[in-house]
This record gives sequence, C-alpha cells and structure tokens, in this order.
Amino acid sequence: MKQLIAVSPILFESTNFEPGDELPTHNAGLVDIWTGNGAAVWRDTEEPKKRGTKARQTTAPAGLPGDAYPSAGPEQDLVGKPPSRKTRGAQPEPAKGRRKSSA
Repeated sequence: MKQLIAVSPILFESTNFEPGDELPTHNAGLVDIWTGNGAAVWRDTEEPKKRGTKARQTTAPAGLPGDAYPSAGPEQDLVGKPPSRKTRGAQPEPAKGRRKSSA
C-alpha cells in the first residue's frame, strides 16, 4: 500500500506535519501540488527483506612494513608491532588470584 510521506514541513488543516510523517490524501488538489513541488513523495509501505551483513577487516594490521630486529620470521617484520606471543616464545602469564592462607 502506498502512503504520501512529507519531505519538508507542511501545515495542513491546523496540523503541522514534519518530514517523514504520513500526509492525508483526501484533498486531491493539494496532493498533486505537494508531489509536484517535491514537498511530499509516494512510498510503498512494504519493507523489503533485510539481508544480514558480515564483518570483515578493512585495514592493514598495525605497524609499518620494514626490517625489524631481531627478525621474528617471514612476513612478520612489522616495525612497531611486537610479534605474537607464540612466535617470540613468551611464557603464559600466571593466573592472578588471591592466594589461600595456610593457617
């Protein structure tokens, strides 16, 4: 079903219609004037099916390409970005919890 939607503010029969509001269509002369000068448009009320979107990375990883010393291996030389924990052989951090008292 089509609806007449206001594009700009319209005062009609002591009612102020804001952009996006549905306009009354009982006065055919005003409907033609509103659509003719661009103050209102006809829109179909049926909503199309929405498709889900998938996220994807759009930027390069942080750091600048170049020679890093010491080298972490092929394709991992990014200046200003530390290599992964596994690559550099870092030990996992101990769990941070309260120690129980042995009393």
